[in-house]
Amino acid sequence: MTRLIATRLRGHHDDRGVTLPELLVTMLLMSILSLMVVGMVAGFSRTFAREREATDSTTIASAGMKEVTRVVRAATEIRPAGEPDNVPAFIDARPNELTLYAYIDTAAAAPKPVKVRFWIDPQRRLMETRWVTTSTASPWSFPATGAPTTVRPIARSLPVTAPAVFEYLDKDNEPMAIPAGGFSDAQKRLIAAVRVTLTVQTDPTGRAKAVTMRNAVGVPNRALDRVRATP
Repeated sequence: MTRLIATRLRGHHDDRGVTLPELLVTMLLMSILSLMVVGMVAGFSRTFAREREATDSTTIASAGMKEVTRVVRAATEIRPAGEPDNVPAFIDARPNELTLYAYIDTAAAAPKPVKVRFWIDPQRRLMETRWVTTSTASPWSFPATGAPTTVRPIARSLPVTAPAVFEYLDKDNEPMAIPAGGFSDAQKRLIAAVRVTLTVQTDPTGRAKAVTMRNAVGVPNRALDRVRATP
């Protein structure tokens, strides 16, 4: 009986806890596990951010390309006020700037042309400026250049190193070299298509690659006046 009581007492007093080496090993394992978890979370966050920026760039480029394509395809010759005859559909055609006449977003019963300009502002946004005609019939008058009807961005975050937005093609699908002084009226009438290249990079860190969309837009009505001039 005495031996049994002594054994039980030793068992109660043998509560030594965790030794220092065991504690250090446990802390080391927990640190390694924590680093692995943090690394996985950080990796997932970077991947998600990269995919989000890539999606954002794609969405912006797609919307901008859609608008430019829609307007360029509707380019049409018109007779402006003060002119004895029709003028080319393209008013100004440069690598990063394009101004044209088009019948778009107008009433079907009484269509009227608009003058549209695409250009890149200092914030590297592709802008669209429109002038709605003040006339009710041809010949058409437009507000002064400094008094646009609407100005809006249609794409943003165009890199400085991005290629030219506009390239002009003839009827044989060959690029037309732009003279130093710009195209003459005769050369403007030879533009059969516009190749649009839109590059967007919304990720300032550069982790997500830039998105580039390219489309050759035909100009089927470039030599046609949609509405006859008033006699």
